[in-house]
Amino acid sequence: MWIGLQGESEIGRATTARASRTVRRSILRALHALPRHQGGASAVEFALVALPFLALSGAILEAGVTYFAQEILQQAVTDAGRQIYTGQFQTANTSITDTTTLLNNFRTAMCYPGGRARITVFPCANVRVSITKAASFGSATPVQATATNATTGISDWNTNFPSYTCARAGDVVVVQAAIDVPVYFPLLGAAYATLPNRRRLIQAATVFQVEPFNSTAACPSSS
Repeated sequence: MWIGLQGESEIGRATTARASRTVRRSILRALHALPRHQGGASAVEFALVALPFLALSGAILEAGVTYFAQEILQQAVTDAGRQIYTGQFQTANTSITDTTTLLNNFRTAMCYPGGRARITVFPCANVRVSITKAASFGSATPVQATATNATTGISDWNTNFPSYTCARAGDVVVVQAAIDVPVYFPLLGAAYATLPNRRRLIQAATVFQVEPFNSTAACPSSS
């Protein structure tokens, strides 16, 4: 009887030892295989980091393009405004009285200086222009390019913004230009949407006093 019990005990110990060795081998295999699975973890980590990084990069790029567009528009207004400053534009358009045509001609002077297309990052043909006079530099007030709907609270283009007043010699003139551009990263960039359809407004202006020229012929009306 004792021999039988001893045999059974040895068999149990052997079985337990084999099971223990099997468990150890399984653990060792899992530990050896762990480095091979690091690639999956890296892919997950990259996916988590890539999206915010790309969004931030896009926002920075958009902000830079917006500032560049602002500079282009300002330069275009300044260059074309010199034609009004010297009376060249008024003299060249003496026979024209239609406001839309005059504004289109000034836009052409902005977009095609010297007959060559200006390099822009926005459709120059969509630029809206306002040319008004002021009694003095101190009273010169720009026209608001947008207006807010009192009912909906939504801002959109001001229908009274496009305007033209023929500038005589000695007049103080305010020349404005505005255009709406799309916003792709409204939450992360400096370019926040202020108009419907995720668009924002870019504006430029220049103020000056017109030089002496024969304004009687160029601006026959008193306006």
